[in-house]
Amino acid sequence: MKQPGVTRPRVSDLPRGKIHRFSLDTLVNMAASAGLHIELHLRHAA
Repeated sequence: MKQPGVTRPRVSDLPRGKIHRFSLDTLVNMAASAGLHIELHLRHAA
């Protein structure tokens, strides 16, 4: 697995539910570095 480019203390924020500390770009890059397939679906707001 590649390094996600984020420090360990920041990565440990994820299981603590502090996802608001990460940009969407950072989350996508971390997932891709972990070998995950990324799909983004957008739709009109209700």
